[in-house]
Amino acid sequence: MLKLNVSGGRDTVSCETVRILTTSLPSLVSLDISDCFRINKNALGHIAAHCPLLEELSFSRVYELMSCDVLSWARKMKHLLRLNSFPSIVNDRFREFKLELRTMFPHVKLNERDKSDIARPCTDLKIPKGSAFLWEVFMKA
Repeated sequence: MLKLNVSGGRDTVSCETVRILTTSLPSLVSLDISDCFRINKNALGHIAAHCPLLEELSFSRVYELMSCDVLSWARKMKHLLRLNSFPSIVNDRFREFKLELRTMFPHVKLNERDKSDIARPCTDLKIPKGSAFLWEVFMKA
């Protein structure tokens, strides 16, 4: 698996979840952890340790991640090309973060994509609970 989207995990996706996933998926190139409120800088450590090929990280509304944590993590990621953060770092000096990111990593694009290109199942009220569709294929949870 090259791309993984666990966005929307709110209180269910934690740093431990990220550790388990990244240990199992070392060839990830794109990861979306947006709206996972239990994630902090420890998750970035797991990503750096286990996913050295990561090119893109999306972490919108992950409020426990501070800009200094993300910059420190980015130094370890040799293949990083894109960061998507709407508006996680707004309260934590976002303008300064953008400037530092562009200075330290001119090749890394920030907020280039406003939507994830990684498919994830979506639910519908008419579908039985515990079931979902992905690309119009019925999936039983």
